[in-house]
Amino acid sequence: MTATQEQKKRREQPKARERNGAQIGQGRATPYLFSFPAIFAVSAILAFPVLYGIWQSLYRAPELGLPEEFVGGLNYSDMFSDPDFWSALYRTGIFVGGCLIVGTSLGLLFSFALYRSIGRLRWMRAATLAPYLISNVAAAVMFRLLFNSDLGLINSVLGTVGIDGPAWLSSTTWAMSVVIFTQVWTDIPLTILLLLGGLMTIDTSYLDAALVDGASAWQRARYLTIPLLAPQLVISTVWLSYSTLTGLGVVLALTGGGPIGSTTTMAMEMYNVAFRALKFNEALAIATFILILNALLTLGYVRVARRYEIEA
Repeated sequence: MTATQEQKKRREQPKARERNGAQIGQGRATPYLFSFPAIFAVSAILAFPVLYGIWQSLYRAPELGLPEEFVGGLNYSDMFSDPDFWSALYRTGIFVGGCLIVGTSLGLLFSFALYRSIGRLRWMRAATLAPYLISNVAAAVMFRLLFNSDLGLINSVLGTVGIDGPAWLSSTTWAMSVVIFTQVWTDIPLTILLLLGGLMTIDTSYLDAALVDGASAWQRARYLTIPLLAPQLVISTVWLSYSTLTGLGVVLALTGGGPIGSTTTMAMEMYNVAFRALKFNEALAIATFILILNALLTLGYVRVARRYEIEA
């Protein structure tokens, strides 16, 4: 055998092994083929109620208990012409924006602090999961007691230093702030875990090189760590946005949408239309709008993150 033939044979050996591997289940499509039944089943289960809800939003019953009639987009036109809908959309923007800003900022702060925790302080990483183990309604009841204007702990502590605490949940100025704080408290554990996991995957050689170059702690975080955390930041942002946009338990148990509708979000408006006005089809139109809005926001977050990642 000549040298040329021997080299040709060596080049063909990896290809032969790849073909043999594909025959025994090592091809690229194999994992997708095995996972397809589960993906199809889960997708079908999740898609059915969504599609059914969208379809029912095109119907309307003249009175409760009477047969439903197909009205097309009438529920949506009435929704967009309702001033309560636009008021709820405006407050939802404040609610979601506040939760994203506060939740992401605190998530970054706590994840950086927990990343630095060593030795006996590592138990604090597990302790951050405590708020996630409590239901939203239970957390809202707890914060309702804390922010009670007469007997609450917050005003009692402020009173010891000579400050007269406001009526938190009865004030149109402070009620939304309390709702945002409570919602962030219930959702922040997952944000911390995502960002902390991202910090642990960053190669420390990058940080060491920046330190040798004389970069300060803020410069390392701003120009190195945070850009490398872009995937985790996108996931946490999508999660916080979804949780706040569709969240009902905190608002319902804490303020019920009051005072004077100052904390009535889209989810709360949907609840009022469905269970107080007993207009279930109209409420499904609001739910469909929330679904579309959530999908558009998610696409927007992903596009912004990709642009930022490219420019960084």
